[in-house]
Amino acid sequence: MTTFIEDSPRSFQAGWIGEAVTAGTATGAVITPWASPYIHRGGPGLKPGVGNRVRELRDAGVPVWFDATTHALQMPGVGDYRYYSEFNLWGGPVGDLTQDAYRREHVRRVFKHQEELSAPFIAPAPLLPSGLNNVSTLALETAKVALELQSSARLTIAGVGSFWSDGRDLDAHIGALASLDPSSGWFISFVQPDNDLPPKLTADEVYGICRTVRALSEYAPVHVSHGDFAALPAIAAGATTVGTGWDKRQRVVAFTDYARRAESTGVASWYERPSLVGLLGTLDRKADGALLAQQDATLTARLGGVPSVPGPKPSFLHHVAQLDAAVKRVQAAGAYQSRYEELDTMYTEASRNWAAVRAATGLPDRSAMWVTPFQQGLRMYGQSEGWIF
Repeated sequence: MTTFIEDSPRSFQAGWIGEAVTAGTATGAVITPWASPYIHRGGPGLKPGVGNRVRELRDAGVPVWFDATTHALQMPGVGDYRYYSEFNLWGGPVGDLTQDAYRREHVRRVFKHQEELSAPFIAPAPLLPSGLNNVSTLALETAKVALELQSSARLTIAGVGSFWSDGRDLDAHIGALASLDPSSGWFISFVQPDNDLPPKLTADEVYGICRTVRALSEYAPVHVSHGDFAALPAIAAGATTVGTGWDKRQRVVAFTDYARRAESTGVASWYERPSLVGLLGTLDRKADGALLAQQDATLTARLGGVPSVPGPKPSFLHHVAQLDAAVKRVQAAGAYQSRYEELDTMYTEASRNWAAVRAATGLPDRSAMWVTPFQQGLRMYGQSEGWIF
């Protein structure tokens, strides 16, 4: 297993996902009430209801998950409730987990939807700003309720940068959650202020993510929600799958994507910037892939190639294949130390490859964005494990 395709607020392409699953580059799909409606509307240009959506995916051979994404309710500026309110997920005030009755009813309703969709149980959780505070207490209590109601539930950990870089307090919170021993596993999210790619993770945040996944993955599988290439250090630390898609909002969890929607001013463009496994990242513009292929076809092929034909679907299938190749290379290394060493080598190679792209085309060297902070955080993790000195 390598990738799950996350839900998207824009046109959702079950057929594309089915092709990726058939090709072995994706493992399943994750539906969320923030992007898919409960009520089926039907008709051209309208999104199907969640029941129809799940049947469509299963007909295409795609395993389906339903993630309530409760942590979006604590994001600054959250306001896009156009689908979320249809699911009726709260017995008390929306987003309020402060009382046991509220927590229990929210978790019960989330599980009820998952059961109706025959989807695995994923427990909801609040968004964490730090490792030890009142919100982390609520997160722990919510996790306890979830496992009490469904012992097979996966637990969710969602935090902003200050949570993932919170050192010993982060470790203390993760230790408390891990002691609950959810045998089915975990969904984790590193939540960002905006949906820029790659996400602006610091080395300290990457280090915290690695420590967390290392601790959790020994006993149960870990999925990195909307992780994309930024989740590779987590894969080195033992994560099983990462979330991705054809849209930026499937590759990063960001405040801006849950804010109140502005009035549309035109037709949205597809995200078709080409990804290359040899760069562990994505070029700046749609046209950059063609330029690279024209200037140095041998280098382009060595880095993973670019889509043979233009268009949103080829771009998506190419992207998920490139990400899948990167994840599988790390996972194939085997034990934790070998995974660490393999990804560190991949980052070093990627830095050299970005320089080669610049030399061949004059395109900017983006290794400072796609490589440097992730390799620095990975090496901090390697040092803490005693693998480098």
